[in-house]
Amino acid sequence: MRRKNFTTAFFLLLFASITLGQRSAISFSFTGTAGGHYAQLGKVDIRNLNKNCDTTLYWPDTVLYLYPVGMNDLHPFSGEFQVFQNIPNPVRENTKILLYLPERGKVTIDVSLLSGRQVAFFSQELKRGYHSFLFRPGNAETYIFSASCNAMKKSIKIVSSLARPSSGCVLTYNGVENEPVTLKSAEIPGEFTFLVGDTLQFIGYYDTLTTAFQDAPAGDKMYTFNFPSTGISCPGMPAVSYMGKTYNTVQIDMQCWLRENLNIGTEIDNTLDQADNGIIEKFCYNNDSANCAIYGGLYQWNEMMQYVTSAGAKGICPDGWHLPTDAEVSTLTTYLGGESIASGKMKEAGTAHWLPPNTNGTNSSGFTAIPGGARDYNHTFSNINQFAYFWSSSQYDATKAFARDLYYNSEYVWRFSYYETAGFSVRCIKD
Repeated sequence: MRRKNFTTAFFLLLFASITLGQRSAISFSFTGTAGGHYAQLGKVDIRNLNKNCDTTLYWPDTVLYLYPVGMNDLHPFSGEFQVFQNIPNPVRENTKILLYLPERGKVTIDVSLLSGRQVAFFSQELKRGYHSFLFRPGNAETYIFSASCNAMKKSIKIVSSLARPSSGCVLTYNGVENEPVTLKSAEIPGEFTFLVGDTLQFIGYYDTLTTAFQDAPAGDKMYTFNFPSTGISCPGMPAVSYMGKTYNTVQIDMQCWLRENLNIGTEIDNTLDQADNGIIEKFCYNNDSANCAIYGGLYQWNEMMQYVTSAGAKGICPDGWHLPTDAEVSTLTTYLGGESIASGKMKEAGTAHWLPPNTNGTNSSGFTAIPGGARDYNHTFSNINQFAYFWSSSQYDATKAFARDLYYNSEYVWRFSYYETAGFSVRCIKD
């Protein structure tokens, strides 16, 4: 077994004390647990979601050491216009973007939504060197930052994690920066690159189990993989990265499901209705973003479907996934023994999220349903920790759609139709 090594870059603003002569190291460490006990990791895959590169650690090597070098030792930027990934990313209030100009020139910057609508603009002649910009997002989740100079163009994606909608976007020129200090592995230069602010996805392997999460580390960090005690990941796809979050997968018979509820979009108040405005919107139970982080967002049916009515539509799911039809959910519950007992096999075990008694909640399927409650059609929240409501993509009539309900005190899966203006949890199924 051997360990691959990182090439890693960190900005001076976060590591001002590091000098080339000191060669001070930082490290990422990994361990695992399963069922509350230590789990020996077989390997760890690390993917840089901003740079599209990856590396792997193999047991017993579960620590990464990174060393400082100069920026020009890492990449020959002296002759190339560069835009570095913003810090932090995702951003909540303000984020910093660094540009490098190999020669004097007119820099034009356009910040736009995924729809192409421009939300910020900058144009000015700048001298050779590093230049800093600050960007404050508005109420969208994703932005494209495109900069051009002397016939060269570079773009990055900026992800916003605002808990509440805000007014407008602001792009500010922040002046000239000094050359940043970088870090890299001592052994294999150029294999894996990382700048502070990049998002890393970590996938841990233990026996036949896998689990994944993501983070944007800025220094020494110890990570623990908590492996599920039930269910297996979908073959070749243990996790999916989508809109700044990582979702684990679970294979149940011939179906591949996301193991967690979707949590994407901009939170709005429950007194409003989600609108067809080009922005994915969500409710968080009791208007508390912490509930979205645990239980996922609550979505009205039309918002979930992205304003189409075709059963099996992609809706707000990742590419290659879709919203389950009523028939596909019935296939799941039939495989798990029928509606009268399937809930127990789908509910997360224990009472960390479910109220007692969480009747027969074994989660033997690995579906890991948790009780996120609902935002009702009358604009009220109800039943968190008691009921899990899941939409299907199949309509009952022009105003209602089919859904499923799992109870804390029953192992029955209830199939019912309900008003599409209600807000329920959402799961996606693989195409």
